[in-house]
Amino acid sequence: MDLNDKSKGYIFFVRHGQTDWNLKKLMQGRDQIPLNETGLKQADWTAEAIKDACKKGSFSFDHVYSSPLVRAEVTGKKIADAISCDFSVDDRLIERDFGDMSGKPYDFSCPAILHDVPEISGLEPTSEVIARLNSFIRDNVRVGEKIIGVTHGSVTRIFAENAIKSPDIDNFEEVLSNCHMVIYSYDGKDILMECYNISPKNLDSLI
Repeated sequence: MDLNDKSKGYIFFVRHGQTDWNLKKLMQGRDQIPLNETGLKQADWTAEAIKDACKKGSFSFDHVYSSPLVRAEVTGKKIADAISCDFSVDDRLIERDFGDMSGKPYDFSCPAILHDVPEISGLEPTSEVIARLNSFIRDNVRVGEKIIGVTHGSVTRIFAENAIKSPDIDNFEEVLSNCHMVIYSYDGKDILMECYNISPKNLDSLI
């Protein structure tokens, strides 16, 4: 992957920092749960890691977008401030609506995280999640530019599971850690997953 390849645009999807509900393994959905102390530190570290990668790789980002939920918005603003980039909220990056599951405990095998479960009232269909992220990319990623989208674990993983993947991805893992990243390229036609679950401290490996 060449981040200076002007024949493609790139989108870095960044999961927000940690919240208390993450620690308690509760479904957050669209509840306004703030970052905890660890999450705020993670957002700061991520912002600095992206800033350092830009310097070392001689590239820049054109815009930072975030979900309207406070845990993503605070993470996104910290990143945008660190790299002196324009920032805005896009509703299409919001977390999946978990309906009746919101606020309830889960483990990583919980079907509602990645799949459709008709028995759960109000659960947003996976097809709608995929459609809105596709729409976001096609509307905002321009060939030759790079943007960041700060979003959430479930929507990022649903989109990743259904994405076309680069042959270089040989170990796709479903779990996405807080402030870890998924990177896609877009050539104006096809959206391709280039990297999955990249830690901020490992950004140097992409340069």
